[in-house]
Amino acid sequence: MNRLFSLILTGLVLLITAYPFAWMFLSSFKTNREIYQPGKLLPESFDPFAYKLLFSGELFDFTAVLVRSLLLAGGQAIFACLVTAATGFALAKGRFRGKSLLFWAALLIILYPKQAMSLALFEWMARLEITGNLYGLMLSGVASGLGVIFFTQVFRKVPDELIDLAKVEGQSPFFCFFTLLPLIFPALCTYGILHFFLCWQEHLLPLLTLGTDQLTLPLALAKLGDSSYHTPEAVGLAAGVLAMIPLFLLFGYFFRRVRTALADWVVS
Repeated sequence: MNRLFSLILTGLVLLITAYPFAWMFLSSFKTNREIYQPGKLLPESFDPFAYKLLFSGELFDFTAVLVRSLLLAGGQAIFACLVTAATGFALAKGRFRGKSLLFWAALLIILYPKQAMSLALFEWMARLEITGNLYGLMLSGVASGLGVIFFTQVFRKVPDELIDLAKVEGQSPFFCFFTLLPLIFPALCTYGILHFFLCWQEHLLPLLTLGTDQLTLPLALAKLGDSSYHTPEAVGLAAGVLAMIPLFLLFGYFFRRVRTALADWVVS
């Protein structure tokens, strides 16, 4: 009886969770009249006119926007993993003054919303003359208090004997850090995916730093919303469906790694 109840409850939760995604996908084939018709889930005809319009280039170059967002989110996630993992390694295994102060500073940064720092980041990027390109925007997001706290806890679980052995063999801390990266690969995947998701949906800072000819997906979706008076609603829904595909593929590919990292976190 308990197993049957659990299966029914799980099915209901999955149905409630999946319904918005199913509605968005099916509505990308609807007309405006069908979208605003209550209780209508299936379209009258599966006409991919919205996807054809999206890739036609009449509104904007969707392929270039998608590639630009992938490069930005993927590059920032990789560099963020390296920078925050190195900082976490230093805080967990290093011995220097002010280590506790740096740890608490990283913890306080988590409590401060990133949107509130956008103007300060923009001014900093303007002084360094790195505005208007993806590389400057990518650099502005590699440091993260969440990543520092996360990797500090991860490296605290790594046995000190491994580092002592490397020191006996005359290896530098820099070499020790890179030799330990394969051991924490599930944690790297977990934080990398999380940072990718956060960067993928970033809106304010790209709006401030990038030009109108360098749209990212959130800015392109906002542009579709602003011009909705002459653009079919299905086009925006189709763009949202295509924007979610990389996220689903990325999470599906690294799911086992993420599950391993979460299991290690809970058990320990």
